[in-house]
Amino acid sequence: MKIKIKPEAIDINQLKKLLEKHFSGTYTLNKRNKNLLAVAATKTIGATVLVQKKVIIVNGNFPTMGRQVIFTILLFSLGIIPPLLVYFLFYHKKMKAVEKDVVEFITSKYTDQLKTN
Repeated sequence: MKIKIKPEAIDINQLKKLLEKHFSGTYTLNKRNKNLLAVAATKTIGATVLVQKKVIIVNGNFPTMGRQVIFTILLFSLGIIPPLLVYFLFYHKKMKAVEKDVVEFITSKYTDQLKTN
């Protein structure tokens, strides 16, 4: 989900601290690189938060690169349909719930920095 913001209005380090404080005990946060945060509910359920100049992109995703690579390898080795069925049956709904929690927190906490139009 994309959240439009004013240019360079949100610092990723400050966002990480606020997310850690709000979701302590519920989610764990890791910084993957200078613009990407990984929010993990479990080892396989999570979301990624990408902070760009004018937008924040929050996607339900696997919380580690290793899990993403394993899923991609399974897609190619077993065919597209079986891994996607497993993904949508067991993971997608939970990942979207984490994504929704993070988006709701960001939009409620950063109301001044959001772009209105």
